[in-house]
Amino acid sequence: MKLVRKCGFILAALAASLVSCSVLASGGGGDTFKEGVNYLPIKPHLVVNYGGTGKVKYIKAELSLRTEDMHSAQEVSHHMPLVRDTLIMLISSVTDEQMASPEGKEKMRLEALEKINAALDHAIHPGSAKPEKDEHAKDEHAKDDHAKDDHGKAAKPKDDAAKGHDNKAAGHGGALVSDLLFDNLVVQK
Repeated sequence: MKLVRKCGFILAALAASLVSCSVLASGGGGDTFKEGVNYLPIKPHLVVNYGGTGKVKYIKAELSLRTEDMHSAQEVSHHMPLVRDTLIMLISSVTDEQMASPEGKEKMRLEALEKINAALDHAIHPGSAKPEKDEHAKDEHAKDDHAKDDHGKAAKPKDDAAKGHDNKAAGHGGALVSDLLFDNLVVQK
């Protein structure tokens, strides 16, 4: 009887440790975000070869992503492997000339931000990508509709940005990641 109890205790302890290991391995339970702005560091830091053939060159990038709300932070955290892949592919394609100037680094940062948001949008809303021309036409049509009052006369434009309704003016643009920040950037030529 004592042996059965000991085995039962050992099995219960083993099961509990397996459950806690699987929760940690899946990333569950570790990511808690607050409402409002969140900064998500990309861990581990990226170390990427760049510049093609020849001498081995690498960039070590320590980056953080800024999100404007808890939901965006959760979505970005969930899709972090996609974010990492997007960044690695972009960083591996940079040139020495880009890395030599602050303007080149800023251009890479902005391109990375754009590509991350496009990849996240595609992952979260597959098949929802519409040609840019259609979106532009839709936006123009919406502007025309808002420019007229109920009687077809030109209406006074509303100042949505001042009222907080214009996400693009606030820097969000509907994107999950509002900014990409270099915590550290090391270029080894």
